[in-house]
Amino acid sequence: MSKQEKRIRNDLPEVDHFVSQYTIKKPLYDEFTSKLVELLKALLRIRSIDTQLIESRTKDTGSFREKISRSSKRYVDPIREVTDLSGIRIIVYYEEDLDIVCQLIENEFEIDRSNSIDKRTVLRPEEFGYQSIHFVVKLSRSRCDLLEWHHLAGLQAEIQVRTVLQHAWAAISHKLQYKHEEDVPQVLRRRLFRLSALLELADEEFMSLRNRTAALTQEIEQQLSEGETNLEINLLTIEEFLRTSPEVKQLVAYAKKSGFSFKEYESEGAGYDPSYIVTICKKVGLINISSLKNVLQESLGWSQAYLQKQRKASNKEWEVSPGFICILILIGRFPDQFEVGDFNNLDWHNEIALRVLSVANAKGHEMP
Repeated sequence: MSKQEKRIRNDLPEVDHFVSQYTIKKPLYDEFTSKLVELLKALLRIRSIDTQLIESRTKDTGSFREKISRSSKRYVDPIREVTDLSGIRIIVYYEEDLDIVCQLIENEFEIDRSNSIDKRTVLRPEEFGYQSIHFVVKLSRSRCDLLEWHHLAGLQAEIQVRTVLQHAWAAISHKLQYKHEEDVPQVLRRRLFRLSALLELADEEFMSLRNRTAALTQEIEQQLSEGETNLEINLLTIEEFLRTSPEVKQLVAYAKKSGFSFKEYESEGAGYDPSYIVTICKKVGLINISSLKNVLQESLGWSQAYLQKQRKASNKEWEVSPGFICILILIGRFPDQFEVGDFNNLDWHNEIALRVLSVANAKGHEMP
Protein backbone atom coordinates (compact mmCIF):
# COMPACT_ATOMS: atom_id res chain seq x y z
CA MET A 1 0.00 0.00 0.00
CA SER A 2 1.43 3.39 -1.01
CA LYS A 3 1.76 6.34 1.35
CA GLN A 4 -1.02 8.08 -0.57
CA GLU A 5 -3.29 5.06 -0.18
CA LYS A 6 -2.51 4.92 3.55
CA ARG A 7 -3.31 8.62 3.86
CA ILE A 8 -6.61 8.17 2.06
CA ARG A 9 -7.41 5.14 4.19
CA ASN A 10 -6.59 7.08 7.35
CA ASP A 11 -8.98 9.85 6.34
CA LEU A 12 -11.90 7.51 5.83
CA PRO A 13 -14.83 8.36 8.11
CA GLU A 14 -15.08 4.71 9.14
CA VAL A 15 -11.59 4.90 10.71
CA ASP A 16 -12.65 7.84 12.85
CA HIS A 17 -15.80 5.95 13.76
CA PHE A 18 -13.84 2.87 14.87
CA VAL A 19 -11.35 4.95 16.83
CA SER A 20 -14.20 6.75 18.56
CA GLN A 21 -15.73 3.41 19.51
CA TYR A 22 -12.43 2.14 20.86
CA THR A 23 -11.85 5.35 22.86
CA ILE A 24 -15.11 4.66 24.68
CA LYS A 25 -14.25 1.00 25.32
CA LYS A 26 -10.57 1.45 26.18
CA PRO A 27 -11.14 1.84 29.96
CA LEU A 28 -12.79 -1.58 29.90
CA TYR A 29 -9.73 -3.03 28.13
CA ASP A 30 -7.47 -1.29 30.65
CA GLU A 31 -9.35 -3.08 33.42
CA PHE A 32 -9.25 -6.35 31.48
CA THR A 33 -5.48 -6.15 31.06
CA SER A 34 -4.91 -5.29 34.71
CA LYS A 35 -7.13 -8.08 36.01
CA LEU A 36 -5.58 -10.63 33.64
CA VAL A 37 -2.09 -9.78 34.91
CA GLU A 38 -3.15 -10.29 38.53
CA LEU A 39 -4.90 -13.54 37.63
CA LEU A 40 -1.86 -14.87 35.78
CA LYS A 41 0.45 -13.90 38.64
CA ALA A 42 -1.77 -15.81 41.06
CA LEU A 43 -1.93 -18.87 38.81
CA LEU A 44 1.84 -18.87 38.28
CA ARG A 45 2.41 -18.50 42.01
CA ILE A 46 0.17 -21.50 42.70
CA ARG A 47 2.19 -23.55 40.21
CA SER A 48 5.48 -22.27 41.72
CA ILE A 49 6.65 -20.86 38.38
CA ASP A 50 9.21 -18.08 38.75
CA THR A 51 9.05 -15.37 36.12
CA GLN A 52 11.71 -12.88 35.18
CA LEU A 53 9.12 -10.37 34.06
CA ILE A 54 5.44 -10.00 33.25
CA GLU A 55 4.80 -7.12 30.87
CA SER A 56 1.43 -5.75 29.88
CA ARG A 57 -0.10 -2.97 27.88
CA THR A 58 -3.44 -1.93 26.46
CA LYS A 59 -3.17 -0.60 22.93
CA ASP A 60 -3.56 3.17 22.94
CA THR A 61 -5.91 4.90 20.52
CA GLY A 62 -3.06 6.20 18.35
CA SER A 63 -1.69 2.68 17.84
CA PHE A 64 -5.19 1.40 17.19
CA ARG A 65 -5.74 4.04 14.52
CA GLU A 66 -2.39 3.28 12.91
CA LYS A 67 -3.08 -0.47 12.85
CA ILE A 68 -6.48 -0.28 11.19
CA SER A 69 -5.30 2.45 8.81
CA ARG A 70 -2.11 0.85 7.50
CA SER A 71 -3.33 -2.70 7.27
CA SER A 72 -4.26 -4.06 3.88
CA LYS A 73 -7.09 -5.86 5.64
CA ARG A 74 -10.49 -4.20 5.56
CA TYR A 75 -11.96 -4.48 9.01
CA VAL A 76 -15.66 -4.96 9.47
CA ASP A 77 -15.45 -4.67 13.27
CA PRO A 78 -11.82 -3.97 14.24
CA ILE A 79 -12.50 -3.90 17.98
CA ARG A 80 -13.42 -7.57 17.70
CA GLU A 81 -10.97 -8.45 14.92
CA VAL A 82 -7.80 -6.86 16.33
CA THR A 83 -6.68 -9.56 18.76
CA ASP A 84 -4.01 -7.71 20.74
CA LEU A 85 -5.88 -4.73 22.16
CA SER A 86 -4.92 -6.24 25.49
CA GLY A 87 -1.38 -7.64 25.46
CA ILE A 88 0.57 -9.57 28.09
CA ARG A 89 4.05 -11.05 27.89
CA ILE A 90 5.27 -13.69 30.36
CA ILE A 91 9.04 -14.18 30.46
CA VAL A 92 10.28 -17.29 32.27
CA TYR A 93 13.81 -18.33 33.12
CA TYR A 94 13.86 -21.84 31.72
CA GLU A 95 12.69 -23.46 28.51
CA GLU A 96 11.20 -26.30 30.55
CA ASP A 97 8.78 -23.83 32.14
CA LEU A 98 7.31 -22.81 28.79
CA ASP A 99 5.23 -25.97 28.49
CA ILE A 100 3.97 -25.64 32.06
CA VAL A 101 2.86 -22.05 31.48
CA CYS A 102 1.28 -22.97 28.14
CA GLN A 103 -0.67 -25.80 29.73
CA LEU A 104 -1.85 -23.45 32.46
CA ILE A 105 -3.12 -20.98 29.84
CA GLU A 106 -4.80 -23.81 27.93
CA ASN A 107 -6.59 -24.93 31.10
CA GLU A 108 -7.68 -21.51 32.31
CA PHE A 109 -8.75 -19.71 29.13
CA GLU A 110 -10.68 -20.22 25.93
CA ILE A 111 -8.09 -20.31 23.13
CA ASP A 112 -8.60 -18.82 19.66
CA ARG A 113 -6.67 -21.47 17.73
CA SER A 114 -6.80 -19.69 14.39
CA ASN A 115 -4.94 -16.65 15.76
CA SER A 116 -2.60 -18.42 18.19
CA ILE A 117 0.83 -19.73 17.18
CA ASP A 118 3.69 -21.66 18.70
CA LYS A 119 6.71 -20.40 16.79
CA ARG A 120 8.80 -23.29 18.09
CA THR A 121 6.89 -25.52 15.66
CA VAL A 122 7.05 -23.12 12.71
CA LEU A 123 10.79 -22.57 12.23
CA ARG A 124 12.65 -25.16 10.19
CA PRO A 125 15.92 -26.52 11.68
CA GLU A 126 17.99 -24.36 9.33
CA GLU A 127 16.08 -21.17 10.09
CA PHE A 128 16.81 -18.63 12.80
CA GLY A 129 14.44 -16.57 14.86
CA TYR A 130 12.93 -16.26 18.29
CA GLN A 131 10.64 -19.08 19.35
CA SER A 132 7.95 -17.23 21.22
CA ILE A 133 4.49 -18.67 21.83
CA HIS A 134 1.47 -16.47 21.17
CA PHE A 135 -2.00 -17.21 22.53
CA VAL A 136 -5.14 -15.26 21.73
CA VAL A 137 -7.51 -15.92 24.62
CA LYS A 138 -10.90 -15.14 26.07
CA LEU A 139 -12.14 -15.81 29.57
CA SER A 140 -13.43 -19.31 30.14
CA ARG A 141 -17.18 -19.76 30.53
CA SER A 142 -16.81 -20.69 34.19
CA ARG A 143 -14.85 -17.50 34.92
CA CYS A 144 -17.34 -15.38 32.98
CA ASP A 145 -20.03 -16.63 35.37
CA LEU A 146 -18.20 -14.99 38.28
CA LEU A 147 -19.60 -11.58 39.18
CA GLU A 148 -16.23 -9.79 39.13
CA TRP A 149 -15.46 -11.06 35.61
CA HIS A 150 -18.91 -11.12 34.01
CA HIS A 151 -18.67 -7.64 32.44
CA LEU A 152 -15.39 -8.65 30.73
CA ALA A 153 -16.80 -11.69 28.94
CA GLY A 154 -15.98 -11.80 25.23
CA LEU A 155 -12.91 -9.54 25.38
CA GLN A 156 -9.74 -10.90 23.81
CA ALA A 157 -6.11 -10.67 24.85
CA GLU A 158 -2.84 -11.81 23.36
CA ILE A 159 -0.53 -13.61 25.80
CA GLN A 160 3.07 -14.16 24.70
CA VAL A 161 5.27 -16.67 26.51
CA ARG A 162 9.04 -16.86 26.06
CA THR A 163 12.28 -17.43 27.95
CA VAL A 164 14.70 -14.70 28.99
CA LEU A 165 17.06 -15.59 26.16
CA GLN A 166 14.26 -15.78 23.60
CA HIS A 167 13.21 -12.33 24.78
CA ALA A 168 16.77 -11.06 24.38
CA TRP A 169 16.85 -12.40 20.82
CA ALA A 170 13.49 -10.78 20.01
CA ALA A 171 14.53 -7.43 21.47
CA ILE A 172 17.92 -7.29 19.73
CA SER A 173 16.70 -8.56 16.36
CA HIS A 174 13.85 -6.03 16.51
CA LYS A 175 16.37 -3.29 17.20
CA LEU A 176 18.37 -4.47 14.18
CA GLN A 177 15.09 -4.57 12.19
CA TYR A 178 15.71 -8.18 11.10
CA LYS A 179 12.33 -9.85 11.48
CA HIS A 180 12.76 -12.42 8.72
CA GLU A 181 15.69 -14.33 7.33
CA GLU A 182 15.33 -12.71 3.93
CA ASP A 183 15.73 -9.27 5.54
CA VAL A 184 19.33 -10.01 6.51
CA PRO A 185 22.19 -9.07 4.18
CA GLN A 186 23.97 -12.21 3.00
CA VAL A 187 27.26 -11.08 4.54
CA LEU A 188 25.64 -11.01 8.02
CA ARG A 189 23.41 -14.06 7.73
CA ARG A 190 25.96 -16.58 8.98
CA ARG A 191 26.63 -14.49 12.09
CA LEU A 192 22.95 -14.38 12.96
CA PHE A 193 22.61 -18.14 12.42
CA ARG A 194 25.46 -18.72 14.87
CA LEU A 195 24.04 -16.30 17.42
CA SER A 196 20.60 -17.88 17.23
CA ALA A 197 22.12 -21.34 17.72
CA LEU A 198 24.17 -20.15 20.70
CA LEU A 199 21.10 -18.71 22.42
CA GLU A 200 19.16 -21.93 21.89
CA LEU A 201 22.06 -23.92 23.28
CA ALA A 202 22.32 -21.55 26.25
CA ASP A 203 18.61 -22.07 27.00
CA GLU A 204 19.20 -25.82 27.12
CA GLU A 205 22.33 -25.48 29.26
CA PHE A 206 20.64 -23.22 31.83
CA MET A 207 17.86 -25.78 32.15
CA SER A 208 20.45 -28.53 32.60
CA LEU A 209 22.20 -26.47 35.29
CA ARG A 210 18.92 -25.98 37.13
CA ASN A 211 18.23 -29.70 37.11
CA ARG A 212 21.76 -30.51 38.28
CA THR A 213 21.46 -27.92 41.06
CA ALA A 214 18.24 -29.57 42.26
CA ALA A 215 19.91 -32.98 42.25
CA LEU A 216 22.97 -31.63 44.07
CA THR A 217 20.74 -30.04 46.71
CA GLN A 218 19.19 -33.43 47.42
CA GLU A 219 22.65 -35.00 47.72
CA ILE A 220 23.71 -32.31 50.23
CA GLU A 221 20.53 -32.80 52.24
CA GLN A 222 21.21 -36.52 52.43
CA GLN A 223 24.87 -36.04 53.43
CA LEU A 224 24.06 -33.58 56.21
CA SER A 225 21.26 -35.79 57.53
CA GLU A 226 23.82 -38.61 57.80
CA GLY A 227 26.22 -36.39 59.78
CA GLU A 228 28.65 -35.66 56.93
CA THR A 229 29.90 -32.10 57.44
CA ASN A 230 33.15 -32.13 55.49
CA LEU A 231 31.41 -30.19 52.73
CA GLU A 232 32.63 -27.05 51.01
CA ILE A 233 30.90 -23.89 52.17
CA ASN A 234 28.87 -22.58 49.26
CA LEU A 235 25.35 -21.34 48.64
CA LEU A 236 23.77 -24.80 48.51
CA THR A 237 25.47 -26.25 51.59
CA ILE A 238 24.85 -23.10 53.67
CA GLU A 239 21.14 -23.06 52.81
CA GLU A 240 20.69 -26.66 53.91
CA PHE A 241 22.85 -26.21 57.00
CA LEU A 242 20.81 -23.20 58.13
CA ARG A 243 17.63 -25.15 57.63
CA THR A 244 18.66 -28.25 59.61
CA SER A 245 21.45 -27.33 62.05
CA PRO A 246 20.60 -27.82 65.77
CA GLU A 247 23.23 -25.17 66.59
CA VAL A 248 21.42 -22.63 64.41
CA LYS A 249 18.09 -23.53 66.02
CA GLN A 250 19.60 -22.95 69.47
CA LEU A 251 21.04 -19.59 68.44
CA VAL A 252 17.65 -18.57 67.06
CA ALA A 253 16.07 -19.45 70.42
CA TYR A 254 18.65 -17.27 72.21
CA ALA A 255 18.03 -14.43 69.76
CA LYS A 256 14.28 -14.56 70.34
CA LYS A 257 14.81 -14.40 74.10
CA SER A 258 17.04 -11.39 73.51
CA GLY A 259 14.23 -9.55 71.70
CA PHE A 260 15.12 -10.07 68.04
CA SER A 261 12.13 -10.41 65.68
CA PHE A 262 11.98 -13.18 63.09
CA LYS A 263 8.51 -12.40 61.63
CA GLU A 264 8.64 -13.21 57.89
CA TYR A 265 11.53 -15.64 58.30
CA GLU A 266 9.69 -18.00 60.66
CA SER A 267 8.46 -20.25 57.86
CA GLU A 268 11.27 -19.67 55.37
CA GLY A 269 14.25 -21.20 57.13
CA ALA A 270 17.31 -19.24 56.04
CA GLY A 271 15.56 -16.01 55.05
CA TYR A 272 18.69 -13.82 54.99
CA ASP A 273 20.66 -14.09 51.75
CA PRO A 274 22.95 -17.10 52.33
CA SER A 275 25.56 -15.67 49.97
CA TYR A 276 26.37 -13.09 52.66
CA ILE A 277 27.19 -15.88 55.11
CA VAL A 278 29.42 -17.55 52.53
CA THR A 279 31.30 -14.24 52.19
CA ILE A 280 31.73 -13.89 55.97
CA CYS A 281 32.86 -17.50 56.37
CA LYS A 282 35.54 -17.08 53.71
CA LYS A 283 36.60 -13.83 55.37
CA VAL A 284 37.35 -15.57 58.69
CA GLY A 285 38.91 -18.66 57.09
CA LEU A 286 36.05 -21.16 57.44
CA ILE A 287 36.12 -23.36 54.36
CA ASN A 288 33.80 -26.23 55.19
CA ILE A 289 30.57 -26.88 57.08
CA SER A 290 32.43 -28.79 59.78
CA SER A 291 34.49 -25.74 60.76
CA LEU A 292 31.40 -23.52 60.82
CA LYS A 293 29.52 -26.05 62.93
CA ASN A 294 32.39 -26.15 65.44
CA VAL A 295 32.49 -22.35 65.77
CA LEU A 296 28.74 -22.19 66.34
CA GLN A 297 28.92 -25.01 68.91
CA GLU A 298 31.69 -23.20 70.81
CA SER A 299 29.67 -19.98 70.74
CA LEU A 300 26.67 -21.39 72.58
CA GLY A 301 28.30 -20.66 75.94
CA TRP A 302 28.60 -16.91 75.37
CA SER A 303 26.15 -16.17 72.53
CA GLN A 304 23.05 -15.42 74.61
CA ALA A 305 24.73 -12.62 76.59
CA TYR A 306 26.36 -11.33 73.42
CA LEU A 307 23.09 -11.28 71.49
CA GLN A 308 21.42 -9.45 74.35
CA LYS A 309 24.08 -6.74 74.13
CA GLN A 310 23.67 -6.49 70.35
CA ARG A 311 19.89 -6.18 70.70
CA LYS A 312 20.15 -3.62 73.50
CA ALA A 313 22.48 -1.46 71.38
CA SER A 314 19.71 -1.02 68.81
CA ASN A 315 16.97 1.40 69.84
CA LYS A 316 14.32 0.06 67.46
CA GLU A 317 12.81 -3.25 66.40
CA TRP A 318 15.41 -5.47 64.77
CA GLU A 319 13.95 -7.96 62.33
CA VAL A 320 16.46 -10.66 61.47
CA SER A 321 16.79 -14.20 60.15
CA PRO A 322 18.69 -17.29 61.32
CA GLY A 323 21.39 -16.51 58.77
CA PHE A 324 21.82 -12.99 60.06
CA ILE A 325 22.18 -14.25 63.64
CA CYS A 326 24.95 -16.57 62.45
CA ILE A 327 26.73 -13.58 60.92
CA LEU A 328 26.49 -11.72 64.23
CA ILE A 329 28.00 -14.73 65.99
CA LEU A 330 30.89 -14.95 63.51
CA ILE A 331 31.60 -11.24 63.96
CA GLY A 332 31.54 -11.75 67.72
CA ARG A 333 33.94 -14.68 67.45
CA PHE A 334 36.39 -12.96 65.09
CA PRO A 335 35.98 -9.19 65.77
CA ASP A 336 39.58 -8.34 64.95
CA GLN A 337 39.16 -9.55 61.38
CA PHE A 338 36.53 -6.99 60.44
CA GLU A 339 36.39 -3.32 59.55
CA VAL A 340 33.37 -1.19 58.77
CA GLY A 341 34.11 -1.27 55.04
CA ASP A 342 33.85 -5.06 55.01
CA PHE A 343 30.09 -4.77 55.37
CA ASN A 344 29.42 -2.54 52.38
CA ASN A 345 28.84 -5.61 50.21
CA LEU A 346 26.27 -6.85 52.73
CA ASP A 347 24.16 -3.71 52.20
CA TRP A 348 24.72 -2.58 55.79
CA HIS A 349 24.58 1.07 56.72
CA ASN A 350 27.82 2.29 58.29
CA GLU A 351 26.08 3.08 61.56
CA ILE A 352 24.87 -0.53 61.87
CA ALA A 353 28.33 -1.87 61.07
CA LEU A 354 29.92 0.46 63.62
CA ARG A 355 27.42 -0.53 66.30
CA VAL A 356 27.77 -4.27 65.69
CA LEU A 357 31.58 -4.09 65.68
CA SER A 358 31.56 -1.95 68.81
CA VAL A 359 29.55 -4.56 70.72
CA ALA A 360 31.71 -7.38 69.30
CA ASN A 361 34.88 -5.69 70.47
CA ALA A 362 33.53 -4.68 73.86
CA LYS A 363 34.50 -6.45 77.03
CA GLY A 364 31.94 -8.02 79.28
CA HIS A 365 30.82 -11.13 77.44
CA GLU A 366 32.61 -14.43 77.58
CA MET A 367 34.77 -14.86 74.52
CA PRO A 368 37.06 -17.83 73.85
